[in-house]
Amino acid sequence: MHANSCERTLGTAYSDHDLVVLLSAAGLAAPERVLDDPSVIQWQGADAHVYQAG
Repeated sequence: MHANSCERTLGTAYSDHDLVVLLSAAGLAAPERVLDDPSVIQWQGADAHVYQAG
């Protein structure tokens, strides 16, 4: 997560549900509404909503 010029890892998401839980824990209101908003979520390593075993 990157906020207020500070970047930190909150955890690893293995599904959209995991990502919603992480974003909610970080204080983001209605995180399920921003999963497709590129100004909020930057997907890396794969297309949006594609999770790969690490």
